[in-house]
Amino acid sequence: IGLWHSEDGLSMERTLPSINVTDTLFNTTLTITTILENPYVMLRPNHQELEGNDRYEGFCVDMLKELADILKFKYRIRLVGDGVYGVPGANGTWTGMVGELISRV
Repeated sequence: IGLWHSEDGLSMERTLPSINVTDTLFNTTLTITTILENPYVMLRPNHQELEGNDRYEGFCVDMLKELADILKFKYRIRLVGDGVYGVPGANGTWTGMVGELISRV
């Protein structure tokens, strides 16, 4: 819909339809796939005693909570199975979060 150039700046070819993001997320539950990475997503010291999203803390967790409160959506934090961001495989597949996003796990 547009191009950005370091000298010319932003040039929009067409405009986006006006949608209210609040309406599109209202009463939706999102699955947030992540890995443990200080200080963004960490296990709380007493995480064994807690359940669900309460087991996690950190910058991204705090930001996610604020966004959910503002936009009125729910979320479920889920750690990626292999605990990595992702590495491309020889056959074109990916591991980690990237692989899960591609395969929509």
